[in-house]
Amino acid sequence: MRVTSSSEADKLSAAPPKAWVAALVFGSNGGLVRERADRLAKSVVPDMSDAFRVADLGADVLRKDPARLGDEAGAISMFGGRRVVRVRDATDGLADLFEGFLSDPIGDGFVVIEAGELTKTSSLRKLFEAAKAAGAIECYDDKPEDAARLIRETLSGAGWEAEADALAYLAEALSTGRRLLRSEIDKLTTYLGPAQKGAKLTRGEAVTLVGDSGAVEIDEIADAVVEGDLKKLDRLMVKAAESNVSWTGAVGAALRMFQRLGSFAEGGGGPSWGRSSYYEQRMQAQLSGWDHARLVRAMCVLAEAEAQTRLTGFPEAAIAQQALTDVAMLKARR
Repeated sequence: MRVTSSSEADKLSAAPPKAWVAALVFGSNGGLVRERADRLAKSVVPDMSDAFRVADLGADVLRKDPARLGDEAGAISMFGGRRVVRVRDATDGLADLFEGFLSDPIGDGFVVIEAGELTKTSSLRKLFEAAKAAGAIECYDDKPEDAARLIRETLSGAGWEAEADALAYLAEALSTGRRLLRSEIDKLTTYLGPAQKGAKLTRGEAVTLVGDSGAVEIDEIADAVVEGDLKKLDRLMVKAAESNVSWTGAVGAALRMFQRLGSFAEGGGGPSWGRSSYYEQRMQAQLSGWDHARLVRAMCVLAEAEAQTRLTGFPEAAIAQQALTDVAMLKARR
């Protein structure tokens, strides 16, 4: 069964059809994949730490030992209750194994499979989309209208109603990632507390309570690096990771800022540089603590990191975060 509607996907993740013996959750939004897979699993076993009813397998385990799938799905819990078998990082290489399982399910275990982005020609995706006893749930970035629906439902559950402009603000600010969205809504409802009859959340209250928890601008990261503010940088990098920011872009923004600072310094930082007095004052303030040697070192580190994020197979986040931190520490070592 193919599930594409965001509202339907959320509904079926919380309460999958009894006829389903398995579900494939896939897509480019990793946070949403994990959330829906968690909800599917918890619909059968509320306590994921219950080792007697939950088996957690990596795809590599099934490649080495395909019989493990049937063994875990058919196992009987010591204290009763239906079991859940979770399979992580599945690929098309496991399509034949799952096809055999779906054609002749073993036991009453519920199998929840997580995968990354799968094309329409993917054998694994096509298998689950065509299956009658299984579902294929797509997970892509929430649209503002999807975020608005989730926000409205969560606030309503806590007894609150949001004014139209407050809802629009929250949906726009928090639609970059499901994990961020859930986290911020939970904090929002906790802070608001029990609602009195007729209570409504205004846009002003939403802005005050959520603040800058939404998407991180890469220029904010660059500013923190130039300022040498390690605490601010760390906070922004955590938020950036939740917002799926381009780490190559973040490093590039910091590099360009240092290049501008270097050009400004070489020109003497005077009015002849061609910018407003406000801009010149800002550049002068940013140059504080950055001598020629530090500027050159910063540009070298950032240029190398930018190239590595584009050309190597290493995770760009790790490369970028290390480089940004190293450069910020150059100023912190004054």
